[in-house]
Amino acid sequence: MNLHPILSEISKDLIKNPDKYEAHEKIKPVIQNLCKDSDFIHDALKIYLSKPKSLENIRNNTITLLSSGDLIFAVNIFCPLRDGGIDITSDNIHHHGWRLLSTGLISGEGYKTINFVKNSHLIRENNDIKLEVKEIYTHKKDEVRFIDSNSAHVVFHPQKTCATLAIWSADQDITSQGVKRKLTEFPLIRKSITKTLHSLRLNEFFRLNSLKGLYYHPEAGRIVETKNYSKPYDGNYEEILNCWFTFFQQIKFNDSEFWEERKKTAPKQAVNLIDKLISGEPIKDVGIWGNLRRRFSKTQILQAIDNSFLAKTH
Repeated sequence: MNLHPILSEISKDLIKNPDKYEAHEKIKPVIQNLCKDSDFIHDALKIYLSKPKSLENIRNNTITLLSSGDLIFAVNIFCPLRDGGIDITSDNIHHHGWRLLSTGLISGEGYKTINFVKNSHLIRENNDIKLEVKEIYTHKKDEVRFIDSNSAHVVFHPQKTCATLAIWSADQDITSQGVKRKLTEFPLIRKSITKTLHSLRLNEFFRLNSLKGLYYHPEAGRIVETKNYSKPYDGNYEEILNCWFTFFQQIKFNDSEFWEERKKTAPKQAVNLIDKLISGEPIKDVGIWGNLRRRFSKTQILQAIDNSFLAKTH
């Protein structure tokens, strides 16, 4: 696996420390420095973009730098809505199961988000999810935010594109995830084994993260579980490609030698954006149209939670 050496070191630190909360606390200053280190960001992106078809297959605003067992290192790009919508969700309310998340801002002015109290998504009355707000804040530069396992949260589309460096790991050592790491070079085998264990309902025994009960949304003044939710693409190919290159331009990732070589095999839709990146011509930060299944307002969410609180007190 071709991986930036700094990410390799962070990976080792997370694996060898049995106290995963302590491990995430220790990497906070590392993440903060990496978010400011343009050489690191550029080099990590070059490694990713040197993979065959890395620009051809994109459908999501996530650039995965490492995916190995419970460990995921990624650049997450958050872009505006084309219709100018404000305080609209970029995805449904969700949690990451047993994964811990540490994230820092690489570019842009950040995004608004709501974090909910850990495990409050498990408090239910009939079909109502009794989420409790922990904090509402804007994720800004020069800070590293931490989200606990089994803690629901939601991010809102920013007015201008921004991007984060996100690092996930399990909240404790999990044997099955160590096995998955050993199968990193054999993705089809790993995927087949994982699918089989889920189909046999052995995911809890092997501590595989659940595929159900992860997503929620406001509906008729209450918070409910989103049924039959399979994470859709963030947008069509041209939209997401433009979001990526808007981010590349933000961080001055415009190495002409690298991009001229990449142009030789790049899809035609990317060539014009590569030329703009190299020449310095502004790439319009137009964002995406978004998906109606994931389009909810901050007001809808907070009103639904207020309704839930009032119902408990009467």
